[in-house]
Order: sequence, then structure tokens, then C-alpha cells
Amino acid sequence: MQTKFRMGVRGLIVAGVFSASMLGATTVAQTPETLGCDQVGTPAAAMDSMDHGSMDNGDATPGMEMQQVEFDQMYIDMMLPHHDSIVALAQVAMPLLEDPRLQEIAQIIIDTQTAEQAELEALRAEWYGSPDPAPMDDAMMSMMMEAMPGMGSAEEQMQIMDAQWQVQTFCAAEDYDLAFIDQTIPHHQMAIDASEIALDQAVHPELAAIAQEVIDAQQAEIDELETIRAELTGEASPAA
Repeated sequence: MQTKFRMGVRGLIVAGVFSASMLGATTVAQTPETLGCDQVGTPAAAMDSMDHGSMDNGDATPGMEMQQVEFDQMYIDMMLPHHDSIVALAQVAMPLLEDPRLQEIAQIIIDTQTAEQAELEALRAEWYGSPDPAPMDDAMMSMMMEAMPGMGSAEEQMQIMDAQWQVQTFCAAEDYDLAFIDQTIPHHQMAIDASEIALDQAVHPELAAIAQEVIDAQQAEIDELETIRAELTGEASPAA
């Protein structure tokens, strides 16, 4: 028998992150990474898009889908749009970043997370019949708000996970290098938090291995980004 998603505190944290990611996954009409900053709108426009029609109001009984979905599927369904949003940011940022270390980090993000996306899609297709992540519904959003009262509002989590908002916020910044750092650090921390839970709850060893890779790679990038930020500003990075 396969282990189903456990509705404990740690599991609920992942449910919240997953819910935010599904919101982001359903709101981007155009692929942000294909655009330059002269072709994107404003962060407010992205939030307006998220506020209208972002959730799937299906006929599922509230809470039922959460209890029936295996943890591994939920982790994959969170990580796919999560990777999408940071890859979109890195691709738009690449030609605008001045610090060569940030350019290198952006390229590593693109290469590493694109490869991880392909691996996760292949595993999802093998285990669950489709490479595509599941849509978000009202029950999941409600669960997120109950499970994560101390981790920011739903709007804040939606922003982190939404590729369009990430790109538009970066493009609106006065200092591209600092914007890239300050957007990437909390984004990476969210992935690390979910991946640490996956080490404990993942059914498939392949997924646990990916989770460990995410933790190792993204923590190293956070450490480097914090060092660069301190050099550029003399200040510590904002809390993730």
C-alpha cells in the first residue's frame, strides 16, 4: 500500500506551498521567459490576473482531494510551477544583471531547474499517468490559509510562486542585481522547506533524492546570494 498524504503539521505546510504554486501555475497567459522587460506589464497587473479566475471551482468535496492525493504527486505538482517561476525570472534577468556572479547563478538556475523539471515530469507521467500538474481548487486554498497562518498571506505566497509576477516585479525594480537577489532567496527557501518535508514523507526514493539535490543546490545559492548582497550593500538580506 502506498502512503497517502498525511494531514499532520508538516504535511499541511507542504499543502500550503502546493496550493500557492497551483495558483501561480494557472495564471500566466504568456510565457514570461520569452519576453524582455520592455514587453511585460506591471506587478499590479499580475496580481489582478491572480485575483480573477485563478482557482478551479470544481465539484470535489472540500478536503477530499487533499486526503486522496499521494504526497509524492503533491510535491511534484508544487515543484513544477515553482521551477517555472524562477526559471522565468532568471531568463529575463540574465541580460540585465551586472554582477558576473549573479549572471552565473542565473544560468545555473536555468540549467539545473530545467533539467529537474524534465525529470519530475517524467516521474509524474510514470507514476500518475500524466506529466502535467493538477489544478488548484478552493479546498486547497482554504487548507493553505489554515495551515500557514504564520508564513504570510495567501497573496504573498501567490506572488512568490507566480512567474508573471516575478518577472514584472524584477522589471519594475531600480536595481536589477538586488531585485534578483531579493526575489530568489525567499523563492529558494520555499523550495528548501518543502524538500525537507519530502525527505521524511516521500514514498519513492527517486523523489527523496531529488529533494536532497534541491536542498543542497538551493541552500548553496542562497549562501552565495547573501554574500553578494552584503558586498553590494553592506546589509544582510531580507528575511526569506
